[in-house]
Amino acid sequence: MESPFSIPHEDVVALEASPGFHVLRRYLANNAENTFCVEHDACNTKVRETWLLHRDILHALIMPVVQLFRRASVLAEAALCTRQPEDLELAFGGDARSAFLWLQCFIAEEEDWCRTRGCPACITTAALSTESHIRLTIAASLLSTFPSASTPSPSANSPAALTGSETPPASPTSAPTPSGLSLPPFPHILPALREALAVDPFWGPDYWSYLLSRASILSAGMQILISECGGLEALVSSPSPPTSPQRKRGAIARNMTTGVLDTDFEGPGTGTKLRKSRLAKRQLRMKGEEMELLKRRVWQCWGVVAVPAEVRKQFLERGDKRRRSLTCP
Repeated sequence: MESPFSIPHEDVVALEASPGFHVLRRYLANNAENTFCVEHDACNTKVRETWLLHRDILHALIMPVVQLFRRASVLAEAALCTRQPEDLELAFGGDARSAFLWLQCFIAEEEDWCRTRGCPACITTAALSTESHIRLTIAASLLSTFPSASTPSPSANSPAALTGSETPPASPTSAPTPSGLSLPPFPHILPALREALAVDPFWGPDYWSYLLSRASILSAGMQILISECGGLEALVSSPSPPTSPQRKRGAIARNMTTGVLDTDFEGPGTGTKLRKSRLAKRQLRMKGEEMELLKRRVWQCWGVVAVPAEVRKQFLERGDKRRRSLTCP
């Protein structure tokens, strides 16, 4: 059995000529699981080399996306002060939240495939197994070709980062490695994937346009997620306003003479003012709206038999009216 992907020879030569991709392949050859299962172990040497090449291409495509999700999760935990997975989406909005939720669900279910663990041939063929696998593969290929994807995080594509052995970067893109190397874009997989889908007895040629449009939406959402991760990183790493030692000493002296605990270092009547972030304000608003909805439901159920219609209507018409959207509830 041969690989379902057929990448032109000139594209393979161009990939193998990339120093960054060469370093990654050498790293995977020494550290990844390169043993084949019983079904694919009987393949000849040339076919095995093709399987390994396609596995390495998928690894270079998918692992930066996994690192993006890991980084987004860490920043969301720091910003929201929670480790509950179901709450982390609140740190993002709009298309970024949709992309984060999609990655959260898919990576939790397919972590071994996302990290290319197991038989290289089975990993490659699994790229065509479901719509989600195909969508992520296309989205990762589109993401690797975006011009704006070449700026953040100097360790984004180092071999250690791409195998998940160091702190995840802020961006999954073609940033230079510490040794000055970088991975090339990977548009080569798109024609090969389209051809593989066209000849596949299950998919056929009619699915490509649909899958490409869904993958484009996911890729755009991941781009916005990268941008929002930059904003969250600045938020969680910003230091607290410093308090001068002279003011601290004055406060301590006042406390010693009066015996009253005074947290106001600025002088009488002027304490430190705290300003809520946009995320905190949105969370408070959503919490208030949730309580309001619960109260309305209770009145609707209990008031049918216990409260006159006029009183019930008067209560239900109270409260602020705010238009909701699917991306920002």
